[in-house]
Amino acid sequence: MSLLDDALYLVDLNDRDLTAVAIASKWGLGNSTVKDHRKKIALTAAEATPHTATIEASSDGSRSVTAVRSRPITLDDARAWIRSSGDQPDDYTLSIKSIAYGVDMFSNKMSATPKHGIKTERTEYGIDPVGILAQLRLESSITVGPYTFEIDGESSAFCITINDVQLGQSYNGGSAATIANFYRFIELAKERIYELRLIGRKLEGLVVVIGGDLVEGCVIYPNQSFSLDLDRKQQIEGVVALILHALDSLAPLFEWVKVLACKGNHGEHRINGKMTTLADNDDTHCVEMAKLALARDPNMQHIEWIIAEEEAAVWTEVHGWTLVTTHGDVFAKGVSGATTERKAHAWFKNMAAAVKRFGRIGQADVLITHHFHHGEGKDWGDTLWRQTPSQDRGSPGFSQASGTYSEPGMLTWVMTPTSRYKDEAVLV
Repeated sequence: MSLLDDALYLVDLNDRDLTAVAIASKWGLGNSTVKDHRKKIALTAAEATPHTATIEASSDGSRSVTAVRSRPITLDDARAWIRSSGDQPDDYTLSIKSIAYGVDMFSNKMSATPKHGIKTERTEYGIDPVGILAQLRLESSITVGPYTFEIDGESSAFCITINDVQLGQSYNGGSAATIANFYRFIELAKERIYELRLIGRKLEGLVVVIGGDLVEGCVIYPNQSFSLDLDRKQQIEGVVALILHALDSLAPLFEWVKVLACKGNHGEHRINGKMTTLADNDDTHCVEMAKLALARDPNMQHIEWIIAEEEAAVWTEVHGWTLVTTHGDVFAKGVSGATTERKAHAWFKNMAAAVKRFGRIGQADVLITHHFHHGEGKDWGDTLWRQTPSQDRGSPGFSQASGTYSEPGMLTWVMTPTSRYKDEAVLV
């Protein structure tokens, strides 16, 4: 009997944590023999799933492959197919189906469904986002102030963005690091307010631009659960806590506050990868929940809320200027451009061309967009465009593929009756 018929030997060959040297030593073989055997079982798996195969996968972990072969498939083929992805065949219920429709021509289908209770690769971190934020507030030693001054100067508003937090990502420190970073951004925002008032900015108003992708989501792309450390409920609770923390910390420092919130693609409620409705979005849901919570606070009645429903963009007026925000995923629908700036410009021209329908959206003095995770900006003349940096922990896969990355940051600036955009600072 060949060693390739030995189930234990095949398990070792499929274990990518074992080197060829280790396997050769264990089984008394040469290194080249082990390497040849690994190539052979890889070819067997490739034969079971040729390039012309149709592969399907579901969110519950089940999968299937349909392909034409010169012979009917066997359960051994199905087991090799599962091993080729690094999984154990015994963890799945396997089924095969072969239909002959010509000489040496068979339509074959292999299916695999995880057995009840299968242990996936996802790690449960036991993270309590609300508890982490509460502990950070308790342990804070940062004191800056007083934050308010009697200033006789031009009216002005301090503007700040909350966007692309994508709470729930497990990489680069995970949600705990994201929450700690967000907490630090808000502390830096208080310092910035103090600095601006020291140089004479009145800042009687606060504008909080919430740009979407606050949650990471759970079914935005296949197998997303393997890169999460929070489920949907925990993500929503955590984001609501972050919004409340930001407003609890900043709103009392101002006479009036506006919250301008759009929705992002990661907040979309999806079934089988498809969006349900335009308005069904966890990003704006989180903002609505924060609004309900603060409605009971007598000290927070100076907040005005502008929250997107079905619309992709929202606007508000600040000292006579039209401030517009949209997440940026909408740029992929009906617009083209070689760069983010060109995509944004093409979309904005569409809004301006349909101004009777979209009104002030197509008349923006300041357009704030998000989604692309890299800070950028351009003065288009009547409209100033600013793309925000993200507040997540970055994407290792994107960085490894593109060589580019963006440090997390929170965009701030000032608006006055005579200046639509001044005193920019990115808090990092």
